[in-house]
Amino acid sequence: MAAAGLVVTGLGGCSTVNVSPDDAIVTGSIRATPASLPVPDGHAPTGVSASDWVQAKIALDQALAARSKDVSIPWDNPETGSRGTATPVGAVRAGGCRDFMISLVDGKTADRWIQGEVCKARAGTVLSQVRVLGQA
Repeated sequence: MAAAGLVVTGLGGCSTVNVSPDDAIVTGSIRATPASLPVPDGHAPTGVSASDWVQAKIALDQALAARSKDVSIPWDNPETGSRGTATPVGAVRAGGCRDFMISLVDGKTADRWIQGEVCKARAGTVLSQVRVLGQA
């Protein structure tokens, strides 16, 4: 019994923590920097706002990077209220090119599809042959 009392008494000293004034917690010392996502190169097709096009291209880049071959990535633009999905279509062809489809729902016009080709280049991803098809 005496041994048990010594063990308890010995453990009681472990709960003390010494804090010096130099250990003050400082918050906000690291500035937040916005994350930058890769955005494929290519101008917005006629009738599609530049900010919607950026969001759709970011989703397309994420869909192209996905491990699954058949993936659609949703996108939305809180600035305009537009939304849709970006989907790579078909297999990658010689030269690293592939077709894509992007849906666009903006609530102002009829839902539309945007079709084109996306190619990997040294400088990044490039969109070409982009055209609006009409109702989705």
